[in-house]
Amino acid sequence: MRAVIAICFAFGAGPVMAETVFAQKTIRPREMITAEAIHLQDVRVAGGARTLEDVIGSEVKHAVYAGRPILSGNLVKAALIERNQVATAVFILNGLTITTEARALERGAAGDVIRAMNLSSKSTLRTEVLADGSLKVLP
Repeated sequence: MRAVIAICFAFGAGPVMAETVFAQKTIRPREMITAEAIHLQDVRVAGGARTLEDVIGSEVKHAVYAGRPILSGNLVKAALIERNQVATAVFILNGLTITTEARALERGAAGDVIRAMNLSSKSTLRTEVLADGSLKVLP
């Protein structure tokens, strides 16, 4: 085994370095990560995000300070709906479509199920956040 390692180093084949995403500036929770806020370094960090595509457009749960690695476990999908935001809520059942305005009672990303209050009836609805920022009322 030592002979194989010695041969690899002799021919210039050193250890392979993996790239890890690092913060270029401080990234605060609930702040969407942009390309300008991050960069790649040739360092392997356990649990660190490996590609820019994995990070851009996401948010972090906890602040990441400039020069620190961005850990995959700290990343979450960016929220499309903020708490108390008014959005269009759509209910569709058997060809019947009802559209109303609802106030989000929770924060949510696309695909998340959140509670919202129908502004007309003041009743609480169980809704799914859609990619366009609207809410789909669930039965």
